[in-house]
Amino acid sequence: MATDLFILLILLALSALFSGAETAMITLSQARTEALLAEGRSGAQALSRLKGNTNRMLIALLIGNNLVNIAASSITTVLASRQFGNMGTGVAVGGLTLLILLFGEITPKTFATRHAVAISLATAPFLLFFTHLVYPLILILERFTIWMQGLSPPTSDPVVTESELITMARHGAEEGSIEQDEHQMIQRIFAFDDLRAENIMVPRHLIFSLEASLTIRQALPQLLAHPHSRFPLHTGKPDAIIRVVFLRDILAEIANGNWEKTLDQTGHDPLFVPLNYPLNDLFDLLRSRKKGTVIVVDAFGQLQGLVTLEDILEELVGEIYDEMDPPPASLNEIEPGILLVEGTVELRPVEEFFNLPLSGRPSDTVSMWILHHVQRIPAATETFVIDGLSVTIVRATRRRIMQVRIARDEPFDPP
Repeated sequence: MATDLFILLILLALSALFSGAETAMITLSQARTEALLAEGRSGAQALSRLKGNTNRMLIALLIGNNLVNIAASSITTVLASRQFGNMGTGVAVGGLTLLILLFGEITPKTFATRHAVAISLATAPFLLFFTHLVYPLILILERFTIWMQGLSPPTSDPVVTESELITMARHGAEEGSIEQDEHQMIQRIFAFDDLRAENIMVPRHLIFSLEASLTIRQALPQLLAHPHSRFPLHTGKPDAIIRVVFLRDILAEIANGNWEKTLDQTGHDPLFVPLNYPLNDLFDLLRSRKKGTVIVVDAFGQLQGLVTLEDILEELVGEIYDEMDPPPASLNEIEPGILLVEGTVELRPVEEFFNLPLSGRPSDTVSMWILHHVQRIPAATETFVIDGLSVTIVRATRRRIMQVRIARDEPFDPP
């Protein structure tokens, strides 16, 4: 009897192993498995081979679980019949059901859910050996399941969707497993594919251009007054862009003493794209043509805006500051109850300062919060009332909100 009890305990332990391994390996994503393999973790190679064919892995786990449960049921019935006679079968069914449910299913699966990586790595070598052991039976059952699947229309659900990846990134940022700037970059990468040239272009009324017939001597004061490296050239009407001149080429001509050379002679032919040109294609176009600027036109060829390579990169990595940009500031209380903040400051400290719940996630920036409500990039001095707060744009460029004054809803004249 002692031997039978010992065997029963072994079978219950195996039942727990198969159940826990099943939950752990299903919980573990393929990406996490590949990461464990790259890290060289013990058991990762066996785990990768098992996860390489999920269908066979599940069949092997179910075969093992059912074999040990049937064996445990047989031994329990024999033991119960010896002790309780005719009532033994009922006692065996009730007792074993409780034992398997508690120690062979609920407990190991709950534990495996919390420790999926450790359980998967620990059990993978044994399960790989067991898979080889029952391989002929696995093949038979696999072919049967494939035949059964052929009776119903196949589904083509993706393993991981874009929305799931975005949600995972958000949860990772909230839990602290990834940085907020990494989370924001992931969001930008997925949004990038949906953007068009018109979404990020500098509108035509903000484009600084020069007349192509000007000499370098005549244009130099205007060139020095604007901190740009490229300048569109027009034929007398700002809408008629014909060339783009680089500041480096101007400086080279000056070094050679060519002061009377016209900008048109120094410039380069521009690229033109329509308003709805996809941003990812535009990025590839600029790289392949080795250009830094593209002119955006409408269906009639009329100038609508301008896009630079920096504009495109900022959609992926966020704002790029150079020596000409002022250093970003943090959250400053300029007067009691009045904040002066950068557009890149998160909403969380603003919420805490005013003790108000603001629409949007705490990880959103002040700029994102404002843009969500006004649906455009506002100009300096514009004032809005958002969530009970008076928001005044102190500084803004054509692409971003730089600095904002935030106070309780009250009038304010910006400096």
